[in-house]
Amino acid sequence: MAKPIPADFDLRHLSRELKSEETFFDATVNKFGKGNGKDLVLGTISGWVAGVGVIKIGKTTAVGIGGSILLLHFATELGYLCVNWDKVREGMGRSQELIDMVLRFVRKNSCFSVGFVGGFFFGVGST
Repeated sequence: MAKPIPADFDLRHLSRELKSEETFFDATVNKFGKGNGKDLVLGTISGWVAGVGVIKIGKTTAVGIGGSILLLHFATELGYLCVNWDKVREGMGRSQELIDMVLRFVRKNSCFSVGFVGGFFFGVGST
């Protein structure tokens, strides 16, 4: 049976409850229990799934991406394509923000991160 919505629950103030620097990703991860055992098990299972997934689709993806890079290189050499390096640098700036977000997550959830790395290697080795 569904629980009734509390009387003091107001959606207008929900955005104020989140810290200004806390993203949606951070808020979702913070809802997990703070137990180290839960984090370690969750990290290990998700790492194992990611490791198995990388092995299963990794070869096909590597061939596809490698072939695409070769075709783009030949097209650039023959003059069919012209690279806009300013846009490339702009895109790299956005990727730095993503890397900073991942590093912040790893520092905040070290037990989950260790479990993920161990599970990832176990998943890669088990296939």
